Amino acid sequence: TSARAAEDFGSGAERFIREMAYQAISSLTVKDIPTAERERRFREIMRRYIAFKGVARWVVGRKVWKAATEQQQAEYLDLFEDLMVATYAHRFEDYSGETLEIRRTDVYDGTDALVSTEMVRPGATKPLSVGWRVRAKDGEYRIVDIIVEGLSMARKQRSEFASFLRQNDDNIEALIAEIRGRVAGTVTASGQ
Repeated sequence: TSARAAEDFGSGAERFIREMAYQAISSLTVKDIPTAERERRFREIMRRYIAFKGVARWVVGRKVWKAATEQQQAEYLDLFEDLMVATYAHRFEDYSGETLEIRRTDVYDGTDALVSTEMVRPGATKPLSVGWRVRAKDGEYRIVDIIVEGLSMARKQRSEFASFLRQNDDNIEALIAEIRGRVAGTVTASGQ
């Protein structure tokens, strides 16, 4: 029965990733939509499919998160979301017919799966390998990490923030100011 449950969970995780890919492609790759609308759509998709708050807390680290006030936590979560939108929403502007193909799914502990996919790009010599770490809580699937060509995006961000925090005595206010500056710089660079 545990093998059957793992198989069911894996199938559910695959359906979840297919649904997310369809939503992203159908709503974010529309040509000539204003930047603000693309960002709004991306934010909506991100909130629906990614375990955003859990990822944001993990990325900053337990020690820093627990030491932060509720106001600092709320501001950090808002800015982290803004940073993800500013960083990734624009990548859909140059969509040119890529497709996402599921290659395999590995299930761990019955509530955690890695859905391995390939992003097939027209004219590219090889597809882009993308893994989606999916977890379920109370029957709801959510993405907790994206692994591109073997590189975990969550671990990369955590390492970057950890380095910054080490240089700034684990001061979350310094990190908040840094993220605010990055978001402002991205918005300025994108012509908003």
